[in-house]
Amino acid sequence: MDEIILANEITDTSYEEDSFNLQGNLIHYSSTKSKRITESVLASEIYGMVGGVDMSIAINTTIKLITDQLGLKGFPPTPIIICTDSYSLYECLVKLGTTKGKRLMIDIMAIRQSYERRELTEIRWINGQDNPADAMTKGTPNKALEKFIDTNQLSVRIEGWVKRGEDIGGS
Repeated sequence: MDEIILANEITDTSYEEDSFNLQGNLIHYSSTKSKRITESVLASEIYGMVGGVDMSIAINTTIKLITDQLGLKGFPPTPIIICTDSYSLYECLVKLGTTKGKRLMIDIMAIRQSYERRELTEIRWINGQDNPADAMTKGTPNKALEKFIDTNQLSVRIEGWVKRGEDIGGS
């Protein structure tokens, strides 16, 4: 399951230091039944993340083509920030964690490579109560998606992140 939000990150000193605030719109949502049988929650999280990263890069490339054709060549690139509330997925991505499956390792390495190539700006581990994607997958969902759709704004607490300039293993 993946969700793509096109938003501005609001910088406001009145908010908590370990959170970020978005103002924008949900532009893509996908929940597809995997054709692969997964043996763990981590495997399902990885497959969902890969789909979301692929779609984000495709949308970002399209935005760049449009702005270039409009003569906005100096237009800054849209950063892609990936977020997950899965600590095990976050650890696999940023701490060079491993998993048994060869296919899963290929997917993890592809996301790491996108980060190293600067196709991805940041990787964040977020609080599960603030994850709007949970509204579609949980029996008792949080209210984050409802709040975001109603107000076009969302505050998300950060549990961990990788800053640009650090090795992918730092947080």
